Amino acid sequence: MRGVSELAMSLAIVLVPTMALATPSTTYWAPSVATCQPFATPHITYDTYYWANGAYPIDTGLTMGIVNSSKVQAEIGYDLLFPGSNPTQFYLNGKLCITENTLGKGAPAISVGLYNIGLHGEKSVVPNNFNTLYVMAQKSLPVGGYVAGGFYHGLGPDGLYTSSEGKLVKNGALVGWISPDIKVGLTGLSKIDLAADVQTGKNILGAGGFGVYFYFNDYVDLLVGPVFYFDKALQPGGNSHLWTTQIDVDIPLGKKKP
Repeated sequence: MRGVSELAMSLAIVLVPTMALATPSTTYWAPSVATCQPFATPHITYDTYYWANGAYPIDTGLTMGIVNSSKVQAEIGYDLLFPGSNPTQFYLNGKLCITENTLGKGAPAISVGLYNIGLHGEKSVVPNNFNTLYVMAQKSLPVGGYVAGGFYHGLGPDGLYTSSEGKLVKNGALVGWISPDIKVGLTGLSKIDLAADVQTGKNILGAGGFGVYFYFNDYVDLLVGPVFYFDKALQPGGNSHLWTTQIDVDIPLGKKKP
């Protein structure tokens, strides 16, 4: 059995630069948010995670809302990660959301989704089916911003959720927070938001971090900050943390209002 565990761990380490970034709607590092992308509004991402001696591939992706409703919403998306020699660097994601107060006055928003949906199964030489199920609840704060909490469960092969010590960790918690808007009102900088979240578990996905969103206008923002990992041996370069720089662009489609 030791040989099988070592093989699974080797596959997981090989896949590290190719999987942990598939991006449905997120708070910071993780999908720790229970809202969906607005209908017919493509959200384009350009995410980087790096440090002096290691980095993930650049993640370019698109997520879009596909249900036009004020109560029940949904989003789908994909991520493409390059450069890299591994051919399994394309991932899908999807989520269904029930908006806040829909289930009753004061009820939180609820969502259930899948991300890191790979196209190469467990029998592949290099599997990438890190298919991860997650459920979230979210509540807006009276002063602005939100708090969210939930859990995730890994549906992929056990080896892909194994710690560097050989322990299987397929379940964990998700917690997210975003501050009220800090209005700036300068030309070229509309507002600033603070953000933090954590995804527990000593596996490839386990990490937490905090950062700052700079909103240049209603459609373009820049996120910067560190991400700290629970199992650094599984991360690029054996790093305990990486720095992230993310550019997000929303493109509301439809006719221009008069």
